[in-house]
Amino acid sequence: MTGWSKPNEGWVKVNVDEGVEEGWGAGFGAICRGSEGQVLWGLSERRRSTMEPRVAEAEAVLMSIQEARRRGHTNIVVESDRKSLIDALKTKDTERSDFHLVLHDIYRFYNSFACISWSFVSLKYNRVAHELAHWGSMHYGRNIWAGVLPCMA
Repeated sequence: MTGWSKPNEGWVKVNVDEGVEEGWGAGFGAICRGSEGQVLWGLSERRRSTMEPRVAEAEAVLMSIQEARRRGHTNIVVESDRKSLIDALKTKDTERSDFHLVLHDIYRFYNSFACISWSFVSLKYNRVAHELAHWGSMHYGRNIWAGVLPCMA
């Protein structure tokens, strides 16, 4: 496995992660970078409801591709550190569960992009999305940043 790499010219790369914490609900984080590695935008959302981690990670993907579409990105690579999710997206898995309901919503967005691809990346290379998923665990709702991310120290 290699480390994080910049997307090709004309593409953006979106890294996503979840943060499910007992008593705090579910958190989602995403960071989008351009072909020079520059931060284009980031988002963080915290919900009071808890969910299983793979459902939360799928929600993070859905939220991030919705934001990518809203911002006019047409060629995107989505990276996650949850291999089972990436495998399910690549095979267009269609079982019946809460997880698959979210996958179905993601599949509806396929035609919104010229090209979308899915990639597994280890947590080591997904650290910023991970931090955003846990950012502001006391603050519920969605936060979106353009170009500059919050201080997460």
